[in-house]
Parts: sequence; structure tokens; C-alpha cells
Amino acid sequence: MRRLVAAVLLGTHAAALVQHKHTRRSQPVHVTDGTVAPALLRRALGVSALALALVAPTAVMAREFTDPQRFAAEAWRATDKLYYERTFGGADWFQARADLLKQSTDADAARKAVDKLVRSLGDPYTRYIPNEQYAALFESNVGTNAVVAGAGVQVVDGDKGQVVVVDVEPGAPGDKTGLRAGDVISAVGNQRVDGAASAAQRLRGEEGSRVGVTYTRDGAETTCEIARAVIPLSTVRRDQSIIKIKAFQLDTAAKVKEAVQSAGGGPLLLDLRGNPGGSLEGGVETARLFLPKDAKITTVVAANGQPFPYNAVEDGAFLGRKLTILVDAKTASAAEVLTAALRDNGAARVVGADARTYGKGVIQTVQPLGDPPGAEGAVAVTVARYATPSGGDLNGVGVKPDAVVPCGVAERASVCAAR
Repeated sequence: MRRLVAAVLLGTHAAALVQHKHTRRSQPVHVTDGTVAPALLRRALGVSALALALVAPTAVMAREFTDPQRFAAEAWRATDKLYYERTFGGADWFQARADLLKQSTDADAARKAVDKLVRSLGDPYTRYIPNEQYAALFESNVGTNAVVAGAGVQVVDGDKGQVVVVDVEPGAPGDKTGLRAGDVISAVGNQRVDGAASAAQRLRGEEGSRVGVTYTRDGAETTCEIARAVIPLSTVRRDQSIIKIKAFQLDTAAKVKEAVQSAGGGPLLLDLRGNPGGSLEGGVETARLFLPKDAKITTVVAANGQPFPYNAVEDGAFLGRKLTILVDAKTASAAEVLTAALRDNGAARVVGADARTYGKGVIQTVQPLGDPPGAEGAVAVTVARYATPSGGDLNGVGVKPDAVVPCGVAERASVCAAR
């Protein structure tokens, strides 16, 4: 069961890579973008379009290896098999394996050596995940904590290390205690927060349990107490002609279609601020609602270098509808694919609260390590990249809006877009 692993979404762009010293036969890989692998790429690469990637165990290592060396060799094999950029940063990849084994004199040294090896690739998305972090990742996605109680708020990393609330689910505990978009959370319980991920984790807990939250609004610090509850979180929400998409899932296009139909006629505004991406397929299907048949949406390129294009298969249900998209520096991944597809095809005007979107144009999977899988942590590996309809690279570049306007996270999308 622990071979089912969640995709990893990280934060900065990959460095350029140069010629690799060895080639190998292409292998099937399991890719995801946030939560799910696209169907066309699945057929091309022989993968399964699941929200979680299933990665086959590696072969038994040579008997003469010590346990630390066996773990290190397994990590090397996983990276070698899955990594999309076959130059491996210009390193002699087999020499890197030999050095790795020499450095793996004990368990702690092996973990440090593996971490150093994957970091040497220059790709911030490819990294070693210690077993404690992998266990938490597994439980939060497919374990007993996959459905958790919490505050019903969405937070992101803001400027100068701040943790900013960008959305509060109506009726959720956070809403009932007065949390609002734009609030800056400084502590959860008795601990100061050091990032959005840790803040989100601390807000979760047993249903009915209570936790204090300290936040700042308009310069004034306030503490409230939240009673955690299991709240179904909406990923698509409509407010008149404004459609907020918080993340992409397989059913996002269906939800957007329903929201547009209920909005009636007239111009539409898609609010993608703070959207971290999610299902690439969900982003592609949403783009198809607004595009003509055969319009280019994105192109995915995996380890074998073969491009796999995604196009509109028929005229979209809302083809020709006047559309504006509002983005910011936290708009990432599948949300950037949608934005670039509609902008490049002339189907939407893009307004930005920042000079560009996040700039994540690559796809990862997670390979658990050890026996049982995950006992020694895992490696997150970049397995593919995608490009805009015009052939541009999103990774590290993002989407540049047609217009940049001042727009705080707590402001209504319509007010920002009208500036």
C-alpha cells in the first residue's frame, strides 16, 4: 500500500543542465502534477492516471552491500530511472554512484550522501524526503489522515516569511471565529509558524479539538480559538460572474462549467490567485471549455524527449465568451497551463497582481525507499516538463500578465480586474 505515493509540489525553478555521460533504455514512469497524471501522457508512457503514483520496487541489491549502501544504491537507481533530464547536470552519473557508495559508511552518512546527490542535479523539485516527512505525506494523502479536521482556511507563504490567509471556507471553523483573507498568522497553539506548510499542518487535528491561532490584521494582533471540524473544501466557488478556482482536480472542469452556466450571460472573471495547480488534466479540461477545436493547450516532454501535445478536441461550450483571468505570484503549475493556453489562443485577457506567475512547469513523482517501501524515506523526482501553446517554457518564467495592477489577497477580484 505504501507504494502509493503522493506527488510533490515545490517552489523554485530548475537550473539548466548539460550533456550526460551515459544513456539508457527508456523506462515507463509514473507522473503526476500536483495530484494526477494526464491521460494522454499515461498512454504515451505506460502510466496509470491515478491521484497517487504507483512505482514498482527496485531490484534486490548486491549481497556485498551494507544496509546503508543498499539504501543509497536504491536511491540512485530510482533517480536514474525516473529523472527527465538525461544529462544529469553534466555529471558522470556512474562515478556519482561509486562516490555515493563510498560515502555511505553508516545510515546517517548514507542519507546525507543521497540528499547531496539529488541536490547536485540543480533541480529544486528533485530531492530526498526523510522517512518522517514521507510518512506524514503518505498519511495526509492516502492514510487515515487523508480526510482531516481543521480550520477550513487556505494559507500561503507571503513576503518576509509571513503566512497569509488567502481563502476561508464559508461556514468553516476559521470563518466562524472571524479569520479573513489577508490575515497574517504568526502562531498556531503555542508555536510560532515558520511557513505555510507547517501552519497548515498545525491547524489540523482531531475533530472537536481546539487550537489557538494568533494573527495580525491592520497592524493589530488578535488570538482566537478554533474548534477543528471536518469541512468539505470547495475548489470552485462562484460569486456572481466571478469564478474562483482554488486548485485543480479531475472534476474541476465540470464544476467550472456548472458555475458558468449558473452565472448567465456576460463577461466572466476567473480568479486564480493563490492557485497552486493540482491536476494537469483538470487544467487542460477547463481550458477546453473556452477554446476552439484543435487549439493548442500545452505540450508535455518526458525523459525520452518525445513531445506529447494536448489540444482542444471540439469547440468549447463557452467559446467566444469574454473572459478575464486574475493571477498573482502564487498562481502555479496547472493554473499556469490554463492561463497560458487561454492567453496564447486569444481567449482571455490576463490581469496580474504581480509581474508574473509562479513559474512551475515540471511534473514530479515520489519513489519510496527501503523495505517496507518508505521505511528509508523517498526521493521526489522530476519526470517531465510542459510548455505553452506558443512553445514557451513556463518553468522559472511563469506567465506575464497583459496588465499588472495593485491587488491585495483580501480584495475582491472584480475590483482588481477593473483597475
